[in-house]
Amino acid sequence: MNALQTFLDALAPGIDVVAGCEGMSEADLIAAGSPDKTAKELVRLHSSFFGTTAMTRMQRNAVIAARQRGHSLPTLNVIDRYARKARTLALGWQMRLELCRTSADTLAMEALAKKKLKELSKPSQPKAGVTVYRRRNSLWTMAITAPSHVIAELNDAVDEQRPIESIQEAFFHGAAPRKGLQTNILVPLDALTQILNGDGEEVTLRMTNGATMTGAEYVNKVISGEIDLDGTLATLFHPVRGPVNLYRQERSASIKQRIMAMAEFPVCAWNDCMKPADECQVHHIIAWKNGGYTNPENLVMLCPYHNGVNQDNPNAPPGRGRMARVEGTVKRTFGPLPPPSPRQATRRATGPPDSGGT
Repeated sequence: MNALQTFLDALAPGIDVVAGCEGMSEADLIAAGSPDKTAKELVRLHSSFFGTTAMTRMQRNAVIAARQRGHSLPTLNVIDRYARKARTLALGWQMRLELCRTSADTLAMEALAKKKLKELSKPSQPKAGVTVYRRRNSLWTMAITAPSHVIAELNDAVDEQRPIESIQEAFFHGAAPRKGLQTNILVPLDALTQILNGDGEEVTLRMTNGATMTGAEYVNKVISGEIDLDGTLATLFHPVRGPVNLYRQERSASIKQRIMAMAEFPVCAWNDCMKPADECQVHHIIAWKNGGYTNPENLVMLCPYHNGVNQDNPNAPPGRGRMARVEGTVKRTFGPLPPPSPRQATRRATGPPDSGGT
């Protein structure tokens, strides 16, 4: 038997090789002739499959499955490496056991392990309810988990200047009668027909207070009087063409322009910021002082913090970045502003038309 065959034969009974490391350290394995990296991997595998763990039953079953399936040492290494990345110990052992019971060579096992880890990494969906966090000699916390539109309505009853008192009054004295939902509900044109035809359950509507509801819920709330029709706007917008353009007349956005900007950006447009548009400020993508228009194409909703850190000067060092509309999509960029669109270029060359009033 040549050296190659000896090497290949040694890889095959992977779990038995790992079991043979009982009582040996990395230094012991290196002294016995193992490369340092291999010694480290063997000690790690032995710790997983034969070391102390709270998941003894799954550990025992994983060893049995690995021996029955004849997984090689490289395959066991793949299984253990991905299982260690799981969010919890229990999920990691669930993953080890499932993969050890699966017949697959090393590359196929790695593909399966990646897929399984991605599935297990998805955050669990919170359950609706009320949780109280009690602390000794400190303030307590009550956390309410509910559909977004319910939380938005509850939040409307909170007075920012006296939040605790206003909640107590609403709970115990009925001082805050339900006034109905008041916000801007965004209805895509292509969804309107579905809602009118009674298929609204499949349509998700966004609101500028950060909440969402289905088209069916919207209709039911209108019928039941839960939506304040005097204080709520339902804005129709085209998913491709966007809002109608208004021109550079004043620096401050008009109420209509603000509403259209909120329709395009129901939450702060900065990366991963969820501040609802109702609590945001209208920001000029190209600053007014730099010749930017006050029209929907140049307006975006940013929360006060991100509006403050946005760098208006396109020639300044990148820093925190600046908002820009790139091929119709608003995103944060770190380089110079992109060239103007054909419509923007035309406006800059000709100037705004006579608005004839508002």
